[in-house]
Amino acid sequence: MKKNYFLLAILSFVMVTMNAQWSDNIEEYSTGEAVDGENFVEWAAGAGYGTSSDAYAFDGSQSMLVGGDGVDPVVDLGNKIFGTWYFSFEMLIPSDKEAYMNVQGSVPIGAGEWVIGNWFFNQDLLTPGEGSIDNTALGLVTFEFPHDEWFKVELNVDISLGIALATVEIKVAGNDVVPAGTAFTDSAGTTATSLGGINIYSISANMEAYFDDFVMSDSQLETQDFATKGFRSAMSNGTLTMRAQENINSVAVYNMLGQQVYNANVNAMQSTVDMSNLSNGTYIVKVNINGTEGSVKVIR
Repeated sequence: MKKNYFLLAILSFVMVTMNAQWSDNIEEYSTGEAVDGENFVEWAAGAGYGTSSDAYAFDGSQSMLVGGDGVDPVVDLGNKIFGTWYFSFEMLIPSDKEAYMNVQGSVPIGAGEWVIGNWFFNQDLLTPGEGSIDNTALGLVTFEFPHDEWFKVELNVDISLGIALATVEIKVAGNDVVPAGTAFTDSAGTTATSLGGINIYSISANMEAYFDDFVMSDSQLETQDFATKGFRSAMSNGTLTMRAQENINSVAVYNMLGQQVYNANVNAMQSTVDMSNLSNGTYIVKVNINGTEGSVKVIR
């Protein structure tokens, strides 16, 4: 189980929201072992976890397999009721196999709370390369995905105004399935209790799906690759200091109108930005570390 935790620095009048809250690329489990780390639970006691497998891997040599054996694992997203959260993972579904998941409003599960319905991938083996989510605020939505290759699934939930006004964005294989700004409710407008977790239920004997590079983050551009660069940042006396374990190529700062207010080529493992002369407001600081991009949000 691999996890990366990042600190939240609040100094002076500036708050820097750090990168990944946690990540797991399944590399520290033994092959065939239950994936039962801190961020994984069962629907109910004894329901079963996913299993570490070396059959496929997006990063490293292992991924998590949920097969046709009836297991019922849940990825615990922490019952979020405020903030902006970005959850992503890589997924692979072999040909002639299906997959299923759903978003739950509370963990532990209890009776269950399907926030936006059921997610089907090649449901009943009748729609190869096609999937659907059956009860979003927009009703039924459909999408496409590739078999036999890895694709990214992204769930971005904005709860900054509270859970009653939360919005959601869902992307599969780089394509918008539920566009940003869509209400985080079902088609009847039912509000979720919280952003609880992702249930990956083994829905049939034909279920076979592999999962890798889970990342739960409060930074939209966070990626597993960026997290492993060892990036850290802190603010002191109006100066933003950034460090990484690899070379920082460049740093750019944008205001919320998309206007670039600072840009520098760095080519070092440390960089500082004097923000003392910038107007009060929110800024996005984009960082390139050896060709991999990430960001921190700065509120002044």
